[in-house]
Amino acid sequence: MRKPRFPQFVNNHFYPIFAHSYNNIYSMSIIQKIRDKAAVLLTTMIAISLIGFLVQDAFIGKSGNLFGGQSTSAGSINGKDIELMEFSKKVNMVEQNYRSQGMQTNEMMTQTIVENVWNSYVQEEMINGEAAKLGLAVTPKELGAVLFSEDAPQEFKQMFADKATGAYDVNAARNWFNNVKKSSKQEDAANIEEQLIKPIGTNLLSQKYTSLFTQASYVPKWMLEKMVADNASFASISFVSVPYTTVSDSTIKVSDGEINDYVSKHKDDFKQEHVKSIAYVSFSANPTTQDSSRVFNQLNALKADFYSTNDARGFVTKNNTALPYYDGFALKSKLQMAAKDSIISMAVGSVVGPYLDGGSYVIAKKIEAKNLPDSVKCRHILVGIVDPQTGQQRRSDSAAKKRVDSIFAVIKSGGNFGALAAAVSDDEGSKAKGGEYDFSSVDMNLAKEFSNFIFNKPKGSLEVVKTDFGYHIIEVLNQKNFEPGYKVAYLSKPIVASDETDATASSAATQFAGSSRDPKSFDEAVAKMKITKNTADNIKELDYSAGPLASRAVVKWVFENKTGTVSEPFDLKDQYVVAMITNEIKEGLQPASVARVLVEPTLRNKKKAEMIAQRAGAEKNLEKLAGLLGGTAGRADTVRFADPFVPNLGSETKVIGAAFYKKNLSNTSDLIDGQNGVYYIKVNQVGALPSAAVDFAGQKKALEAQIKQFAGYSTMESLKKSMKIVDKRREAGY
Repeated sequence: MRKPRFPQFVNNHFYPIFAHSYNNIYSMSIIQKIRDKAAVLLTTMIAISLIGFLVQDAFIGKSGNLFGGQSTSAGSINGKDIELMEFSKKVNMVEQNYRSQGMQTNEMMTQTIVENVWNSYVQEEMINGEAAKLGLAVTPKELGAVLFSEDAPQEFKQMFADKATGAYDVNAARNWFNNVKKSSKQEDAANIEEQLIKPIGTNLLSQKYTSLFTQASYVPKWMLEKMVADNASFASISFVSVPYTTVSDSTIKVSDGEINDYVSKHKDDFKQEHVKSIAYVSFSANPTTQDSSRVFNQLNALKADFYSTNDARGFVTKNNTALPYYDGFALKSKLQMAAKDSIISMAVGSVVGPYLDGGSYVIAKKIEAKNLPDSVKCRHILVGIVDPQTGQQRRSDSAAKKRVDSIFAVIKSGGNFGALAAAVSDDEGSKAKGGEYDFSSVDMNLAKEFSNFIFNKPKGSLEVVKTDFGYHIIEVLNQKNFEPGYKVAYLSKPIVASDETDATASSAATQFAGSSRDPKSFDEAVAKMKITKNTADNIKELDYSAGPLASRAVVKWVFENKTGTVSEPFDLKDQYVVAMITNEIKEGLQPASVARVLVEPTLRNKKKAEMIAQRAGAEKNLEKLAGLLGGTAGRADTVRFADPFVPNLGSETKVIGAAFYKKNLSNTSDLIDGQNGVYYIKVNQVGALPSAAVDFAGQKKALEAQIKQFAGYSTMESLKKSMKIVDKRREAGY
């Protein structure tokens, strides 16, 4: 039995799935669902989610797509070349799987696919190379143990979940897998190997490799005892606090040289990717008020004919509705459209509208109204014409009809329905339960013939019903939660920009670009046309957007041209954009202009601390220091070693550390440069607070689990940093 789907909403209109599915016919096997409808989930969700999880943000980024250029390589990893043809084939494979399901692969989706395919190469090379050195491998038995067990990828388990219990149906998964491997289509087998087997194998190798480090995690008891003792420690201190704000920022100068020197000493914190910045202007090509009125008037002119027609389906189809006609009912409680109240209250045959719904105008005609159940319990026996696992013919139509008539005769003469379902039904998903299913109008995707019978026939109805899968003997066992349902035809027209509107925006952009060929003329044209100049910074070579401009074409142009270059207009569907490259920062360490925002406050406070220390001189009396420096004297009687902040001072870890430094006991400390200011303290007392009994075993287990998690992550990070990755995707046209 097909796993239920959620309701469909089109422009906020709800169409109950049980009344619609001419092509998505009633499936009697979860296996058929996978073969016919979820190939994309198998080839993308499992592979991409596994790869994404393993990489753990180590290779996050975006990329381009279009195949072009003269390069035959997409890059190299540790000296191993990635052939462009092979790389493109894998990208196209995933894209085709999306399209085969009727899904659109827009530019952003394509770039995400490209990035995930690239990351799969990086991940495989990173793990496989290290595993080979150590003799680690994954056997077919280990793969099977994962795939057909509770350790299988969650997305895979969900696709083979038993409808009644929600449990993973291992047998259904195994049967599907074996059938695909035996398929005469080499493409099917290649997809399984590339998109399922390899990611799981890589995952297992990663686990084996990282376990060499994580399993070595150990916390000795003495360390736990020391931690417990430290956490119970407290100190009583007297202090003087001198905020950095007592010294004006304007009196402190931080040079570019000082910032560069700081950056060079903290290289890992200030790595710089190759980025560029742009300024741009946009000219809207969105629909105007006139465009909206045009669509409104067009629908208003059709309203009378819509009211008088006896063929609502043909009428909306002939007039190219954006909301296809659904020959089904929507329950009153499920209606979502803007004209919901009008549709509920108007008489059958009436028409309402045009009304605005999202980005469209709609007129709606009520075709029929009746009370319908929200949920149904039924049972059925399937005599299949096609094999739900392979899609191949199982028996002829006449043979199936003869067989179902014989079974139906036995049932009508008193035969046990449940026993017959278990013995002869071709629906593997329900035969073990006597053919029973529970359905609701919001979670199913049934064949029209099947759903019409169970929702429209009264309780107790028993008949033979034919669908594209074969013949069903269906009995309606129960129906509940009745409420009004409405069959409605919608004639919807999206509000789109007219050719005139688009041409006006295009002409304005062309005029601007023609008069703006350098930075000076660009700014002059902005001022003359009184338009807004926007900016987008930190654009990377493989990004699929430049700030808010979701366009790979813009990004590619940016990195193909020099600073100061002005583009021709880019057509971004809802706007025309003219861009100018304003800045470029090469790969390496961040320059002072970039790092200043982070480094300057640190260096400024350091200079302020030095100035305050000079003013303090050799003075050690806290009260005198407070008066001399314009600070505040205070006392904190319970500074705990384990606390993240000091009472009355805030988050000052250096002060906490100094409170437990024996040298400061009864003595005034040296200057402490903290987060918010400088401090002098004197420790009055150090002691220990009483603590409850400690669960050393539990703490040991929790701490070792944290260490293992960190060890696994840091191991992968270390491997990544050691790899030599040459990314040539942009040169190759992506």
